[in-house]
Amino acid sequence: MKYILLLILCVSAYANTQDYPSYSSLSNEEKVDYLWSLYLDLELDPILLHQEEFHPKDLSISSQLRLKTMINSFRGIKNAEEVYVKGLDWSEALKLASEWLYYGSLSIQLPAQELALVEKAKAYIESLKVFRKKSVSEVKDLIFNGANLGQYSQGEYEVKLFLFCRHDRRYSCRFVLKDRFDQLVRNKDGSVWSMPALAHSSRELPYYITNGYTPSGVHSMDSVMPEANRPRAFGQFRRVILNWIPKGKTEELLPNSALDKKWWKEASLARNNKRKYLRIHGTGKLNTDRSTTFYPHVPTAGCISTREGKYPQATYTDQRIILSKIMKAQNLLPSYNNETEIKGILYVIELDNLKQPVTQKTLAKYGIK
Repeated sequence: MKYILLLILCVSAYANTQDYPSYSSLSNEEKVDYLWSLYLDLELDPILLHQEEFHPKDLSISSQLRLKTMINSFRGIKNAEEVYVKGLDWSEALKLASEWLYYGSLSIQLPAQELALVEKAKAYIESLKVFRKKSVSEVKDLIFNGANLGQYSQGEYEVKLFLFCRHDRRYSCRFVLKDRFDQLVRNKDGSVWSMPALAHSSRELPYYITNGYTPSGVHSMDSVMPEANRPRAFGQFRRVILNWIPKGKTEELLPNSALDKKWWKEASLARNNKRKYLRIHGTGKLNTDRSTTFYPHVPTAGCISTREGKYPQATYTDQRIILSKIMKAQNLLPSYNNETEIKGILYVIELDNLKQPVTQKTLAKYGIK
């Protein structure tokens, strides 16, 4: 039995807010993930233009369910092809449970043992949803008593970038940076340098779903994309590549006071769910809706976005600023050639559930001044 998915891969598909490599170079699992991203972002068109054949036995259960959902949506029916059920591991159970939570039901019957594992995964994901306001001492500990990067990964990561957010990601977050000497980067007047950014999903999706908001936790910054080749989606400057911290290594990058907390496990779950292609980038789009809580920022399909473009109040080139700041913090000349040398650790943390942007005054209340 084969799934035959008839769809259009529009010319605009490669300008999707995800940052996929060439479609032809992807594995079948990666192709399904790519098509699913387009589907969730409402960019997958059912008009016959391209035909893909997938064999269920070659795909994970979660990928089969994604295909089934897309096919059903295009055909306007509730049931299409059967799903080939195979043994589950914990990672696959987490993926199934994540999409089960989002869609509200699991559309297949699983054997008792596999279903029990998915239920366990569901309970684990639910346990991470309980938000807890961060204390001043907890934030201070993260900033001032954090890990020594010289002892992590043979010292290849030199700087720390922090993104402080509200629990409601519809409000802008704020960057703070520490240099290779573990000192806060400051302005000429001695005040702490900071810059706003947004980590919100344009489709209001949770972090554990493809195209969901940027998960809280620890990420690595590993160079930039080779070119600023998709200006409509990502702006005129190169985007910073974000990667997951390997399993079992996140704890090395946290102060002892954070080890028993759950906030950083969002990134671990997103990693286990095989979310990909998170970036820090600008945008070629303008936010013309002043009523949005994040104006003038533009939401993405899971990345962190910086302000860009000409607005009545200012012309923004924030991606240029963050690239240069990171390079200077690494004691590098801020130049185009040195952008590829960018290396650092990014911490994304939600402070509280206030309905307002994170500002310099907010940071000062947490001792960052």
